[in-house]
Amino acid sequence: MNKKFLSAILFGALMVSSTGTFVSCKDYDDDIDAINKELTDLKSKLSDLESKVNAGGAYVTKIESVDGGFKVSVSDGTSYNLTVASAAPGSKVVIDDKTGEISIDGKATGWFATTGEGEEAVDMTPYVKDGYWYFYDKAAKDFVKSEYKAAGDAYAVVKDGVVTLHMPDESGKMQSIVLPLTANALTAISLPAGLTIGNTVATGAAADAEAISSAKAAKLDWKGPKGAIEKDQFLVGQIGVADLVVSPKNYDLSAQKLTLVDSKGNVAPVKVIATPNTFNSVIVGDRAASENGNWNLTVEMTDEVTADNINKVFKGTGANASKEILYALCVNGIPYTAYDIAIKTKAPESSPVTAITFAAANLSYIDAEGTEVKGATNAIELPVGTTTLKYAAANLYDSYITFEGTYKAKAEKLGVKADGMTVTVPQAASGETLDATVHMVNIGGVETTTSNTITLKLAGASIDTPTEISATEYKVMPNADFTKVLPAILIDLGDALSKLDAATIEAVQKADQLSVVEAATQEGFIVASTANVFTNTTLTKYYKADAQGKKGAAWDASNDGLESLRFIEIAVATDAANNNVAEDAKPGKYTLNLVIKDGTTVGNEIAKIAMPVNVTVPAFDDLFAATDAWTEGVYGARIYPSTNDALISMSNAYTAKSGVDANYNKIAYAFDKINNDAVGTVGSVQQVTLNKKVVYKDKALANSELKATASYSILDAMTAYTGSGSEEATLKAIKKAFTVESSKFTVKLQTIFDGGKIVFYKDNAVVTGTVGIAADGKIAGLTKPSNKKQGLAINFLSADLAVNSTNVADSYPSADANKLQGYAFGNSNAPAASGKQIKVTWSTGIPTVTVAEGTDGLEFTNSDPSSPTYETTLTATFEDATGIVYTSSIKVEKK
Repeated sequence: MNKKFLSAILFGALMVSSTGTFVSCKDYDDDIDAINKELTDLKSKLSDLESKVNAGGAYVTKIESVDGGFKVSVSDGTSYNLTVASAAPGSKVVIDDKTGEISIDGKATGWFATTGEGEEAVDMTPYVKDGYWYFYDKAAKDFVKSEYKAAGDAYAVVKDGVVTLHMPDESGKMQSIVLPLTANALTAISLPAGLTIGNTVATGAAADAEAISSAKAAKLDWKGPKGAIEKDQFLVGQIGVADLVVSPKNYDLSAQKLTLVDSKGNVAPVKVIATPNTFNSVIVGDRAASENGNWNLTVEMTDEVTADNINKVFKGTGANASKEILYALCVNGIPYTAYDIAIKTKAPESSPVTAITFAAANLSYIDAEGTEVKGATNAIELPVGTTTLKYAAANLYDSYITFEGTYKAKAEKLGVKADGMTVTVPQAASGETLDATVHMVNIGGVETTTSNTITLKLAGASIDTPTEISATEYKVMPNADFTKVLPAILIDLGDALSKLDAATIEAVQKADQLSVVEAATQEGFIVASTANVFTNTTLTKYYKADAQGKKGAAWDASNDGLESLRFIEIAVATDAANNNVAEDAKPGKYTLNLVIKDGTTVGNEIAKIAMPVNVTVPAFDDLFAATDAWTEGVYGARIYPSTNDALISMSNAYTAKSGVDANYNKIAYAFDKINNDAVGTVGSVQQVTLNKKVVYKDKALANSELKATASYSILDAMTAYTGSGSEEATLKAIKKAFTVESSKFTVKLQTIFDGGKIVFYKDNAVVTGTVGIAADGKIAGLTKPSNKKQGLAINFLSADLAVNSTNVADSYPSADANKLQGYAFGNSNAPAASGKQIKVTWSTGIPTVTVAEGTDGLEFTNSDPSSPTYETTLTATFEDATGIVYTSSIKVEKK
């Protein structure tokens, strides 16, 4: 049979090199069986590769052609040879790096593989369909089916920062695996389920979103950013903004091609726009990417949307004509969400559309602390830098700000500029006020002419580089007195204030000119602030130094000079139920600023002291020491029963170190799973109920060594969270943040009766040889004549129990005198053991010789009179309440 091969890999779209190759064949069905034999191994490699990318954050660093497939190199240093079959050397395939035309063995084919940037503006990446290769034919201006079969083939397409591997599964059916090519490749998008984008945004129900407004406008010589409006121009009103989160956080969503695509592959006629979420992260100046992974998502209508179709283009047809089409959000053509995003519109409004009445409640902006401010018109506090004001109105088409009359000249003099709704304030303009006019036009081309004046209060001057003092170390330690667990933070300013110039010192006459502030972006500091300020009256107090340089008398701004201020004290907790702990508190390095302002209304900063505070916790080993229950770093735990459950106790693992006021009974324990199954359940009193299905097997221990960690919450005694929010959930999170953990250790299990055995004493010594059976067929139970041990006993943990019918009975004895280390023993007639009971049965290995407990020992009965003498092994089989079986034997002889 004639076989025709094209060897190795085709790298479509963005080419790895100008010479690409691919594995393919023509008319060789007899080879397919051989190819399919390799697919099981291929599946395993692909599964491992996908796991590294999806769970481990790895990414592809290189992809190379090899015989029968390709080699994928990964960022963790590993590589995978993904080959389908060992094909014979075939024709050489070259892709022209300028025209994209494919040549095979030096002959131009008229097929192309470009990125779609040529005059056709289409993606010409070859693909496989119905088992055959399809190539783009420029003459036909379409993809054509080639003669080359693709059964069992593999190929890779590199495009838009990802590599798509097209590989066959076990059945030979092609599958696609998408892998990132860079470290910051997008791995996930979190978007509210059931999202409907209208003038407002809703989730879960389209009816909850207000539809997008639109209209045909009247002619208007509009001076706003969107320019003059022509008669009957179709205008669309404001569209709601949705919040989304990307992983990894540093992924720049704004640099990608975003589309909304329905399940049939149709692209919605909208431009999808992603901008950094300024409500979750302070934005200073222009910035392309979000710092925390939070983004605002909105859409703009394309020219395809008109007054005639806006109420239809986003809806289905036929029986679904009243329902919104559902889309997925695609990044560079790849869907990252479910198909549950709807766009809600309504029919255009009739003209004329009533002008928008300016209302302060609809105006908002982000202040210097990153907080959204609404409803201000005469005290809009703008920080130095760029601030964008927003006006919310469904019918709003465009708006902009101007300075009029005398304020125009003042703004020019100060260097304050307005561009659209964005105002830029230079440092030199700090502390000034300006009146501004907000111009608005609605979707009907009607401009607002009613009162629309606002007053801008430009922020006071600020100091960008404060003087920094030495860090304050604040260690959270356990203590029975909770006020000592979270004492006040005492910051020693040293001579930082006395070094200020005389004019600055003289300018401070009132306490309210001082404030302790943290950056709006700082998270996790232990004390909760109000709008990032630690108020003087509630949290912060100022003190002078005493003669020894320690905290002295309170500092009084009216009578004491600024230079005498030495200490700042910030309260944390009064007791376990009254505290100023922040809901996101956690150990870490933080910076507070002592901000000193002049006495003007705007409060210009005249001095700023940066005060680092390092919040730390001790190591687990600083608090607790291992007990004598440990041997060479391994904790020994003997199982004990509760009915038929198997339990161990961890209460004897640690004790508090000398001088440490920590409660070892509050230590929590966590155990590693075995084969993804939990080994037990940890109870509230440090007892662990073992999962016998995992730990036991065939009446013995299957896993005698468990891996565990111990943890201790230093704030365990904290009983209330006094801030806002869900108290129970927040309190739990705070306690977890201040939890210290041990390194992983081994717990060595001992079964209940481990070490138990039968022994025979003679004159206090254990007989190691053969024990004789008396002429009357008995072995005497343990007695102590003349204080010397004589006879048969059960020995456990250095204690003995005489073997007789009183101690090993048909029912388990209840008297302590008849128990061994608290355990009662029952014979073969007793029910199954429960709790602290152990069942024991006897055997000799001779079918005719039976054993039973007598009043003073064991009685042997031989039913075979022809063999009156014998030598054998006496075996005791013990079974505890949890199902573990033990055996112990001695040699016995009947003469």
